[in-house]
Amino acid sequence: MGGVNHVAVWVAGIVHFMIGAGWYTAFGPAWLAAVGKTEAQIKSEQPNMAIPLVIAVVVAVIIAYALAWLLPKLGAQSAAAGANTGAVLALTLIASTLAMNYGFEARSISLWLINAGYMVVGIAVMGAIIGGWRKKA
Repeated sequence: MGGVNHVAVWVAGIVHFMIGAGWYTAFGPAWLAAVGKTEAQIKSEQPNMAIPLVIAVVVAVIIAYALAWLLPKLGAQSAAAGANTGAVLALTLIASTLAMNYGFEARSISLWLINAGYMVVGIAVMGAIIGGWRKKA
């Protein structure tokens, strides 16, 4: 991973996390309805929110490193190409997997739209950052 722009990867991971914060703030009431819980129930089931937040950042950075490895191999060396590749990967790999699982779990389409939508948008933005950010020579 010598050619990886580590700063771009970490920025992309943090931006993805921040998009998630905004996404689930905006869609919070719909998300709660889709999972069939109240905010109080979520807080009682997960009293230490630091754990899922740390997991979210770690996963975002892992995804960003995977993109940083993959984008050059696919020739996606611009912000637009990175965004397109990120969106396609998220839609075909993540959103489709969520759809399959949600079908068996009898989860709602609205929950899938919220969760999959976040991943498609977030990974597209990560791809744009990583694809467009050139290392200084």
